[in-house]
Amino acid sequence: MSEPSTPTSPSLSTASGSSVATSPIGAKEEDVLQTFFLFLSQFAFDKAKEQMDKEKEMHKPSFGSSWALMVHSLSQFSVAEKTYMSLGFLQQKRFGRAKEMFQTLKNSYNALLGELRQIEDSVKQQEQMEYGLPGPQIEFELLLSHLCGQLCEYIIARQKTMDFYEQVTTMGTNKNMNYEDLINVISDIIQVHSKNFHHPILVSLKSSFMYECDVINHLLTSQVLMSQAQFLETLLQLHQAHSKLSSWGASAQTRETVKKGMFGSSTKTVSSWPPLYLWLLRYKGLLVAKFSLYFYDILSQQTTPLDMKTLSGKNVEDYHAKITAFQKKTDALNVSLVLDTQGLDHVYTGPGYHYPDSQVEAPKGLDSFPAIYSYPGDYPSNHWPNVVMMLSRTDRPIDTDKVCCIFDKGVTSTYFITCVDVKIYIVVIYECKKSEKDSYVNNFMLELSSMLRCVKHFASLKPGSWVGGSRK
Repeated sequence: MSEPSTPTSPSLSTASGSSVATSPIGAKEEDVLQTFFLFLSQFAFDKAKEQMDKEKEMHKPSFGSSWALMVHSLSQFSVAEKTYMSLGFLQQKRFGRAKEMFQTLKNSYNALLGELRQIEDSVKQQEQMEYGLPGPQIEFELLLSHLCGQLCEYIIARQKTMDFYEQVTTMGTNKNMNYEDLINVISDIIQVHSKNFHHPILVSLKSSFMYECDVINHLLTSQVLMSQAQFLETLLQLHQAHSKLSSWGASAQTRETVKKGMFGSSTKTVSSWPPLYLWLLRYKGLLVAKFSLYFYDILSQQTTPLDMKTLSGKNVEDYHAKITAFQKKTDALNVSLVLDTQGLDHVYTGPGYHYPDSQVEAPKGLDSFPAIYSYPGDYPSNHWPNVVMMLSRTDRPIDTDKVCCIFDKGVTSTYFITCVDVKIYIVVIYECKKSEKDSYVNNFMLELSSMLRCVKHFASLKPGSWVGGSRK
């Protein structure tokens, strides 16, 4: 690339007028900006800061110019982005009183807003006053002003996502999470803010932002759809989340580490994924594991029992194996996940995929509480009238943080029930009298229910759960 010309050099022009892309003035700086935002999208925050720090050193004599001021702001911008992606704003200090990282990061973004607005305004004033500047230099200044304005819009959107994750941490401490509210919040961020920073130089930054918002939106939506046992719709949302996570993660830079051992050295390639990306990746893994349980019967029909066992074992959590071990240890007659189809937004047509235009009547009677998962074997039909009656009682609703235990003398059987999702229950049946205070049974059901709702994963964002970029 040729060296930039001095301000007195003639500008290059096209039929539509001169631009930074064709002008020697600002061409080098534009390349610097392209690389900087590319580094940020690759999670290479230290490289981005290093690049801007070098620019600061080079432009010390001209401090006060728009470029020098912007370089200083972008150096701080890279630090703020690193703190955000490391979930530092949700952490506590390991020692001493809690550090208000959330407010600290917000203050950093607010300070950047002020600096960028100042650059934007100063350029507008220059445009009005300094008519003697060469055309290409004016265009470069206007480009910086334009970028500053769009970066301000990005920072506003970033502050909204900070508020979103703060809301997630709050909900993670509650027994019931309103996933629909979270979906509305993240959807609003996507709709309102994503169109406000669209300059080609910012394309990599916008791409990273959209990957993040889209992934969390797809995952939350899949969790809601799964709670209604919608097979195809859930699968499509999980696939979208997986594809975008893969594309986003592939853009991250990798680094090689050399480990010296007794018999020489070995090189290992390590990904530089930050904690926020890893949190989203694990969330996707938990939902895939949940999907494998909720639709276990359908999925198992597509392969052999051995392959199904192997595939389930590769999930983040192998829920089927947990249930199998529990059933054998406690000698339970049956463990089922039961769906309450009453009041669903759609007509439940049974497990798996069904042609959308097929005419199906809404299930009635005992069929309105189908077992979407049952182990071992099919659900015990002779016990189902009792199960449906217990789940249908409005005077004694089943809660998510308690296990309801009922002993039926007539059939000498004990039923343990707890709520997993809004419309899905875990039902464990014993053909004997079982103590309602059986700690092993109660703890297993509550733990399984909590895991399937991803409660611990959401709570893992709260202050103190992340230390050094990993969960405690």
